[in-house]
Amino acid sequence: MDDDHITTVDDLAAALDAGEGQAPEAPDAELQAAAYQNDGDPLAYAELEAEQADGDADAATQDAGQAAQAPDDDLVVRWSAPDGSAIEAPIAELKAGYLRHADYTQKAQQLGEERRQAAEQVSQQFQQAQQLTREHAWLMQMAEQLELYQKADWDALYQRDPTEASRLQAQWRQTEAQATQLAHSLHAAVQQQEQMAVQRHEHASQQALVALQAAVPGFGRDHLMAMRHTGLAHGFTEAELSQVSDARTLKVLLEAAQWRALQARRPGVQQQVRAAPPKASKPGAAGVPPSKIDAAWKQLNARRDVNSLAALLAAQE
Repeated sequence: MDDDHITTVDDLAAALDAGEGQAPEAPDAELQAAAYQNDGDPLAYAELEAEQADGDADAATQDAGQAAQAPDDDLVVRWSAPDGSAIEAPIAELKAGYLRHADYTQKAQQLGEERRQAAEQVSQQFQQAQQLTREHAWLMQMAEQLELYQKADWDALYQRDPTEASRLQAQWRQTEAQATQLAHSLHAAVQQQEQMAVQRHEHASQQALVALQAAVPGFGRDHLMAMRHTGLAHGFTEAELSQVSDARTLKVLLEAAQWRALQARRPGVQQQVRAAPPKASKPGAAGVPPSKIDAAWKQLNARRDVNSLAALLAAQE
């Protein structure tokens, strides 16, 4: 049947049923990620802490006249292991081990929480992407139906069967309204995702800046400008550099910028090395020891690492 010439109700019905079969179902509205729920009870925990504090206060009152003296850190504690071997360690070492274990436990819990949050975020983004894909496919199918309605010869349809033609025209208007509403919903969802992406980028950039300021004393605008020029020199675009928010990538850019600055100062450093007066050697010495700058420069050429670069910069000050 030619879709460009629809003159009967049967022709329109056949055209609507020909392409996609049955009308697509509306996208599921319950695709949001399940929110993580905390099983803890802050009020009950606060009451428990209050009871413990009262108990500690009563115990302190009862033992007021018997002040306990903490054992000396040099005191050696001896005990037997499960295999029967004897073990001994001073109190100071036991305290240090406990602190290391507590720090490890805290970091492990923090890492686990970060991984859980990242997994939830990825799952939520995946479900949102699936929702948008379904709604977009539904909108495309509705657009195809609307195109068939527009191709119909409505004058001929009304002459042949006014009742059915009126029903189909009402269905056309309803489909148009649904398509308009779905298009607005898709546009709002896309805008929300873009806003969330900007917020994630800003948060990651702020965290990376804090990490760089902690790792590099005096990190600021001059370092950022040098990193930008280095990235552009290596073929990055302004748009690509503006999207870099990972602290590891930024540290690589920083080290590359420092290396380029060192290479630019290389002729001056070599001149300082040649102009440095030799130190007087003691009688019987095998030779004249190199200057700090010379030694640092040789170490940098041999190792080519960040520590050697830092040593050379410190020797030039």
